[in-house]
Amino acid sequence: MSPITSLSLALVLALAQLTSAQIDAADTIWSVVILTLYGDRTPLVSSDASLLTPLGAQQLYSAGSLFREIYISPPENEIGSSKAIPGLDPNLLDNTQVFTLSTLDEYVVTSAQAFMQGLYPPLATYNQTSIGSSSILANGSAVEFPLGGYQYPQIYTASANDPDSIWIAGHIGCPAYDYSGFSYLSSPEFARLLSSTQDLYSRVEPEVPTSIIPNSSVSYENAYFIFDYLNYEYQHNKTVQSSLSYADLTRLRTLADEFEFNINGNMSSNNDIRTVAGQAFAGEVLGQFLASGESLGEAGKLTLLFSTFEPMISFASLAGLTTLDPNFFGMPELGSSMVFELYSTGNSANDSYPDPSDLNVRFMFRNGTNSSMNLDSYAMFGRSDSDISMTFTDFLTEMGNIMIADVGDWCTVCNSSSIFCPGYTNSTANGTDVGSDSSAGTTKSGMNPVVAGVIGAVVTLAVLGILLALAMVLGGMRFYQSKAKRRSELGGFKGAEKLASDQDLTLAGATTASKSAAGATVVDKGHERIGSWELSENNTKARDAAIGSSGKSDYLPRPSYEADGDSIHNHFEPTKVDETV
Repeated sequence: MSPITSLSLALVLALAQLTSAQIDAADTIWSVVILTLYGDRTPLVSSDASLLTPLGAQQLYSAGSLFREIYISPPENEIGSSKAIPGLDPNLLDNTQVFTLSTLDEYVVTSAQAFMQGLYPPLATYNQTSIGSSSILANGSAVEFPLGGYQYPQIYTASANDPDSIWIAGHIGCPAYDYSGFSYLSSPEFARLLSSTQDLYSRVEPEVPTSIIPNSSVSYENAYFIFDYLNYEYQHNKTVQSSLSYADLTRLRTLADEFEFNINGNMSSNNDIRTVAGQAFAGEVLGQFLASGESLGEAGKLTLLFSTFEPMISFASLAGLTTLDPNFFGMPELGSSMVFELYSTGNSANDSYPDPSDLNVRFMFRNGTNSSMNLDSYAMFGRSDSDISMTFTDFLTEMGNIMIADVGDWCTVCNSSSIFCPGYTNSTANGTDVGSDSSAGTTKSGMNPVVAGVIGAVVTLAVLGILLALAMVLGGMRFYQSKAKRRSELGGFKGAEKLASDQDLTLAGATTASKSAAGATVVDKGHERIGSWELSENNTKARDAAIGSSGKSDYLPRPSYEADGDSIHNHFEPTKVDETV
């Protein structure tokens, strides 16, 4: 054999051994949790409801496409470095394996939908069909889903009245968080920035219509809402783009970042409640990883969370990420994603689930959806840059130090009166489980919310019954049938004018004059922004600016039980007792 032939053979064998080593050493991804920020949307203080824009949909679609290439269907040329999650079908979406949770905000839910379109596109995109028993008709013909085999994701939306909402929006419905925000408004730091930045806000004041934000309220106190409005206009309005300098817009962004970090991530005030959104989010991440371990990799494969920026800012501060990258000090770019991987090294997807001591965790972050933005890894909890990967045992310990693991704990630290809290703060609540249940779409910790609600209702009725009986026995109270007109004939909630007994409400489609005449609270720009301390009635300037009554809602208001009276038929004669001897 010639020396050249011998050298070539040796080279081939070496390359084969190297390729085999790469495959053997490849990471096996057992569970992934991704928290993604919504895309471009209309401003919160606009005259209409805040909606996801086509640009925002494209941003989230591209984000979903990116993660499809990483975890669902990697390119064929990535031999030995694939991160495909074992068990996930590369083409057909299985909603039992992909758990998707979103807040109830319209622009967040639609962001989740656009993301899923990129993650699992229509089957025709890659010449696939969903032919199965349900697709075949009796005559033998096959029917495909619309839009080229569009795949329908199951997106679980959690309102502020849902206990699962705390895992992605732990700052909402948390009075302690609101009060902590008010303390920042009275701090010397806030006063300094309010004074030193007034020239900037006076300069951009002409760009903000008084119908949106009154001139007297164009200041650092409303830094986020001003930037949110002008940033949108700069992207979509040529006139504003030509009149507003990019330098001023950048400075407005910096001030909005500083304001939101002080509210959601500044722990130097020794007030941990400011990071409550991140604490609850940490509990969700760990909960999904624990679910993966308990099911030996069958549950918690891919968890997709969609929310606003508060959990991201809070968690970055809690995990010590602000010391690694200045971008973590403020709001992430639209469409940004935080990614957590639970993986093992040196075993293949065909192997059994590893021992917990062989599991590792890696954190990654992508700031925005621009093609130039990479999914970068970061070391958490003060570790050096070389410690990007940490053992699951260490991760469990570190997360345990910062997280809120139980809905009842959240209710307690927030001093919350949310409708679900009584079911989790009594002596029977179980505080051992963490996070939402990705397999069932319900909370794992504590009492089932439905059971809690029934128990609460029964207890309330029992107490009222006892009080009523005492009033009848001791006070001589009696009941008589009244011949009064029905409520719909008296006006009020169902009539043209508001009665003194009617609650304040928003009259859709009515003019301001007619609303005032009806005695209703005039809210021309949508629902109340629940949990927004900067716009609450206690904030004098914000109240005077009328932003609190005209800002967009992060969540829909609690339903009114006043309408339940429609189902009560009070025109029937009461049941008469048939007395016989």
